[in-house]
Amino acid sequence: MHTRPVSDIESIRLLPETSGNPVNLNSLSFDRLPNPRQVWPFPSRSTEEGLGRLVLLTPDVVASAASSCIKTGRRTSLNWDLTKLDVANFNRAPAQHHIIPLLNGTAFDDLYVFNPQQSSQWDGLRHFSAPFPTKENPKQRLFYGGVTSAEIEDRKNTRIGIQHWAKQGICGRGVLLDYVSYAERHGIEYSTFSSHGVSLEVLLKIAKEEDITFRQGDILFIRIGVTKEWDTKMTPADKLAYAQSSNPLHAGVEGTEEVLKWIWNTKFSAVASDAISFEVYPPKESYSRYGDQADAPGVFLHEYLIAGWGMPVGELFDLEELSRICQEEHRWEFFVVASPLNMPGGVSSPPNCIAIF
Repeated sequence: MHTRPVSDIESIRLLPETSGNPVNLNSLSFDRLPNPRQVWPFPSRSTEEGLGRLVLLTPDVVASAASSCIKTGRRTSLNWDLTKLDVANFNRAPAQHHIIPLLNGTAFDDLYVFNPQQSSQWDGLRHFSAPFPTKENPKQRLFYGGVTSAEIEDRKNTRIGIQHWAKQGICGRGVLLDYVSYAERHGIEYSTFSSHGVSLEVLLKIAKEEDITFRQGDILFIRIGVTKEWDTKMTPADKLAYAQSSNPLHAGVEGTEEVLKWIWNTKFSAVASDAISFEVYPPKESYSRYGDQADAPGVFLHEYLIAGWGMPVGELFDLEELSRICQEEHRWEFFVVASPLNMPGGVSSPPNCIAIF
């Protein structure tokens, strides 16, 4: 992986061209990025900084997606039940839902207490940081745009909060790469609670089988099968064992540079799946290849996608009904409407996501 020193955060926001005019880093290919770990092209505290990679969802891109994808009017939610992970890992608490009577039962209110990470969620730009070491602070980690942990803990500071996504929504053309169906067709058996990885080679084969041509601004969905396994195969004892594991294993997309290049160069605006971590977790040092091919070095996708590029990462989306409709419609593209919570300074949010065909 080619990188450059990051001691001067402001110095690589724009890449000077020979004409003297700066070029937005989002327009460059992966190999031309001065530092693919740090693509921060927007002014601090600006709306564009808060949107991150969602700046690719321009009005023209969204209008084109709506006109080409909405044909039959069929629609389905991509939100898993908030109560599904009643036992969970990483010391996260289950959702609480209280129904409160008013006026002796004449009316009722809700009281919700929940962690969005317990079910379908968008990881916002405040969710994950990446290492940006300096001589003075070799263990320094920063969030997108150079935001520090201290800024996030300051409740008066709402920089790169999820309210930026809420004000415009995450709307555009969605495309589904259905790995579960691909694995069934090709006799691939695996557990989603393992280190099973899906390579770029396989993702491209799925796209070819589904006859998908990607467009700038696409919102990528990858069906790994976590929600299906949780709902149909796992026993209460299995779920408890997962919750209590000190080293949980999550299947997902391989964390490799070739996957990173593909996601960037294809100009996806956001990525999501029904996997717990989107990518294989824990991150691997390398991924084995067949024959005489050298192993592919591993990278931690979260550090690039969220902290480096400002890209929304969706996890635990419910893609089961979406997959069924795609098969019935014989197309794996659809219009996506997602409305994150309008919480100033928010870290993550339920997706509140609908796919429309």
